[in-house]
Amino acid sequence: MFSNKKLSLVKGTLLVASALLIVSCGNNTAPKEDKATTEVVKQDTSATADVPETSYSLPSPLQIASIFKKSGMKYKEGMTSSVKDVSKFNSNINRSINLGVFSADLSYCVLNKQSQEAMRYMKLCRGLADNLQMGSVFYESNLSKRFEKNLENEDSLAYIIAELQMVTDMYLDENDKQQITSIVFAGAWTESMYIGGKVYEKGKDKKLNNKLAEQMNILGSIINALKAVEKKDAAIDGLITDLKSVQDIYDSLPSVKNNNPDSDKAMSFTDDELVQLTKKIDELRAKFISGV
Repeated sequence: MFSNKKLSLVKGTLLVASALLIVSCGNNTAPKEDKATTEVVKQDTSATADVPETSYSLPSPLQIASIFKKSGMKYKEGMTSSVKDVSKFNSNINRSINLGVFSADLSYCVLNKQSQEAMRYMKLCRGLADNLQMGSVFYESNLSKRFEKNLENEDSLAYIIAELQMVTDMYLDENDKQQITSIVFAGAWTESMYIGGKVYEKGKDKKLNNKLAEQMNILGSIINALKAVEKKDAAIDGLITDLKSVQDIYDSLPSVKNNNPDSDKAMSFTDDELVQLTKKIDELRAKFISGV
């Protein structure tokens, strides 16, 4: 499916990415996975010439979940999507958005040791990927089977999710479907912010408030990434409009207007500001999972 050079690049990069994720989650051990299904390959730096650069660098759903976890965000039952049947999503843009939603839910569950829920979201992701004609990525390097086999090993699951993300991005790039990457991330970002906002409402944790403000800075990049590929799918224009409605509220908040970007002090929202912002995110997320 992929060249040996590119697979070497993926595995080499994953060694760094997974190590950073594990440290951020408070674990200083390397991921241990069954030796029969894991192979460590040195990074071939010459492979970088085969991988095109992207104009907009966006973090993965796993990275956002890790950032929120590091801020002290605890797992709260009932925060993730309750959708159980992916057949309701009958357009590629809805499938792509909800692949992002489920990816964020999957990451949230894995990093909070909710293995059975994580398995459910892995299956939902696989179902949507099949409907998008990209289900083969789940079988690259036996990713799907390895996930099931390592359900009780948080470190290995985080590594496998990171690998799945990179293999998916590579597949979409090689098949000239880069627009799906941006759409998926829009869904993942919305779901991550939805969960973060709901957890904050219950605990009013200052660190989580700071991280919510920090992650809002990504929204502009998501919108720009979608604009760069909107000609590939007419429905992207509507998604951009939806995301801009969140951006407009964010830009209008006093804490944002009065923020000094050169200050070392982390920006935070007032509770009233977060109510305004999370209400719009909640509305957008409800639209996404309804399949409208």
